[in-house]
Amino acid sequence: MKNLAYTATALLVSVGSASASLWVDFNSNQSGGGAPVSGNPADATNAAHNDSAYQSYHAAHENAAGFVTATYSTSFANTGATSVTLTPSWSNTTDRRVQQSISRGNNNNDQYTNPGSYSVELVRDWIGVDARANNGGNGNFDGTTGTSTFIELTLGGLPAANYNWISIHHDTETVFTNFNVYVDTGSGFALAGSGYQADSSAGGNPNSGDNRTDGPANTFNTTFTSTGGDVALRFEPLSGELGNAVHN
Repeated sequence: MKNLAYTATALLVSVGSASASLWVDFNSNQSGGGAPVSGNPADATNAAHNDSAYQSYHAAHENAAGFVTATYSTSFANTGATSVTLTPSWSNTTDRRVQQSISRGNNNNDQYTNPGSYSVELVRDWIGVDARANNGGNGNFDGTTGTSTFIELTLGGLPAANYNWISIHHDTETVFTNFNVYVDTGSGFALAGSGYQADSSAGGNPNSGDNRTDGPANTFNTTFTSTGGDVALRFEPLSGELGNAVHN
């Protein structure tokens, strides 16, 4: 599969120390990843490529019925034990083909040879968005021209506190993109920053010219304050900046 797909491979939400945090690895049914447990993407029973240090969000590729709310038990340093929900959504398109859950094969994963803090199990599979108009997306968007196609991750149940967010943005194949991130803590989405999704494998159409064959993965970091309500993060790929081609 070669998709224009913005990736959010894993996430960490934490208060205080990293030992009291929520870590989630997004898993796919592709490339031997196993069939998700129906109605419960947090169940890692069949998630063959889940990093053992992370809880799982296991979903099937382009299957809208499987992208449902998952519930995780965790503990935060400043607020203690709690349950947090995670819901992905693609709120400005209704086409299931936009809803990506991709896993790469070993020929690509073997290019990621220097994982550092983020294992190949984290970056080999991921959740994302296909922005191409002929695949149900809204087409190219360079930040000014066109219409964006985005994915949102909504967290529920976070106790009122300050949080750190880290998400991994890396494809062991050849998909790459710049992107913007917006956060809504209850007053509407506000720009939180921008980042870059790197790739590992040489080639591609277009070629990124920056194949990071030895890793480590790129990350996006931000902070936010929860008042106890839902917090949503919106990821907006700047697609087609190097032309209307599949890997950008």
